[in-house]
Amino acid sequence: MKSKDNANEEVKKAGSGATTEETAQALQPADEVAALKEDIEKLRHEMLLQRADLENTRKRLERQKQEELKYAELPLVRDLIVVVDNLELALNHAEKDDPMRQGVSMVLDGLLKTLSKFHVERIAAKGGKFNPSLHEAFSVVCDINLADDMVIEEARSGYLFHDRLVRAAGVIVNRHPHRQEEAQPDMPTPQG
Repeated sequence: MKSKDNANEEVKKAGSGATTEETAQALQPADEVAALKEDIEKLRHEMLLQRADLENTRKRLERQKQEELKYAELPLVRDLIVVVDNLELALNHAEKDDPMRQGVSMVLDGLLKTLSKFHVERIAAKGGKFNPSLHEAFSVVCDINLADDMVIEEARSGYLFHDRLVRAAGVIVNRHPHRQEEAQPDMPTPQG
């Protein structure tokens, strides 16, 4: 405040008979103070922007770290799904009265329960509508008695880990034949 009052007094003195040069010198400190205040405000604004940018970067890195931890077991899940496939193949090819069938079934059930605890879920496909983001069409059949784009068979199970697709379900899809559109009424032709 004192420097501002001093500058004002100098301006008053300069106004009372001082030369133009003395008036300009008296105004310079006031202009310098204003310029310095403006520089301080710019620097303050830049500092706030950098602080906000730093905080946003910190939050983004924390989200990435959490996501990496969440999906860290993904390679293990992929490998265990192959084991599930093999156990299911063994069950499908075993005789009904084979004593090994019951053991394989128990191991498979235990593995599926364990996978479920760790947020690995099978994709329900059979009987549902074909979804290209969850299903991979292995084959297409044409049956007008079934709904169009309906999954009629699941050839390979698909899995989700948390909300991420691990493997798409391999399915057989029903597609109706494309019917030719009925003939359109004659369109007028340009006469030349």
